[in-house]
Amino acid sequence: MLMVPLLDQGGLERICAMTAKLLTPHCHLTLVVFSTKGMIYDVEGVDMIDLNLGSAPGKVGKAVNLCKRIRAIKKIKRERNIEITYSFGPTANLANVLTGVKDKIWVGIRGYGALQDKNSMKRLCRRADRVICCSKVMADDVKTQFGAKDVVCVYNPCDVESIRRLAKEPLPADSQKFFDEGAPVVAAMGREHDVKGFWHLLKAFALAKKKIPALKLMIVGEGTFAEYRKLAEDLQVEQDVWFTGVQKNPFAYLKQASLFVMTSVSEGFPNSLIEAMAVGIPAMSVNCKTGPAEIFLDDYRKGGDGHTVIEGEYGVLLPVICPEKNLDASVIEKEEEIMAEQMVKVLTEPEKLAERKAASLKRAEDFSVQAYTDSLLRMI
Repeated sequence: MLMVPLLDQGGLERICAMTAKLLTPHCHLTLVVFSTKGMIYDVEGVDMIDLNLGSAPGKVGKAVNLCKRIRAIKKIKRERNIEITYSFGPTANLANVLTGVKDKIWVGIRGYGALQDKNSMKRLCRRADRVICCSKVMADDVKTQFGAKDVVCVYNPCDVESIRRLAKEPLPADSQKFFDEGAPVVAAMGREHDVKGFWHLLKAFALAKKKIPALKLMIVGEGTFAEYRKLAEDLQVEQDVWFTGVQKNPFAYLKQASLFVMTSVSEGFPNSLIEAMAVGIPAMSVNCKTGPAEIFLDDYRKGGDGHTVIEGEYGVLLPVICPEKNLDASVIEKEEEIMAEQMVKVLTEPEKLAERKAASLKRAEDFSVQAYTDSLLRMI
């Protein structure tokens, strides 16, 4: 049984939906979702149960909701004789470890930020039969910090063939206008959340634009981005920054870009980075924990201390950035200047463009759907 809170916009939600479809032909699989409200991911052919127990306001509401989820999940586990329950995300992990019947409890740690909640991690590692991490660095840290009895690394899958097929679809006419002038476009993808570090990206973009006046920036993802729109105005670049909102097919947008930049403060394994590389655009990323070094380097242990620029085999690693949000357009940090310099460098080296694109395409294929499926089937 797989368990996830929602199937709306998000990396872990996408991975859970994909996992359900990949494993259904191989086993009797049940997908339990706390709520299907806002669901956008395809789970056709999957045996899905909607608990209709989405988030609730207030401490009392959350506690009552958790009790309801526990009762419903235990009932499903007993009635269906579930042997393994694999949960995705903190709230699903909590419900999973509190509903053990006779099943083996697998919890998935999808973001490095989860390791900062020491009490929750200790509880999960004490009760779970297996902890599945999506990066080697994260798996190493879970073992050393929390003494989990069984920790494995399973990289997130990238459905390269589907992504490339979707990337070929035409954009709506009003969206295509953004690209029609032929100006270079820097792209980023992610929901509006402080962990994505988008204020750093906007400031670096404004600096790079001084060197490449035609440069544009596109951020694909859920949110109003109101404070970032204001920052773009303060930086006087608002005319060339586009917040697209949620897109059912973000790959058609990414395909049009010249460079993908990820500025996250922390990640688990950045799906968006692999997906951007799958459409064949050069990529660079802050060397945050965890994932970028494992994607851009053949040997992630050569990722250094995170304070220097590293030209990896498959992309450029940038120095780590300050996690504290700063929306003051007059404050520019050294790391933002370095980021801008690297953006300009990549965009003004046409002789290396084909090589960088080929590297992105090649690396994306290393995280194939088949490799992911085989890893899970070996564990079942």
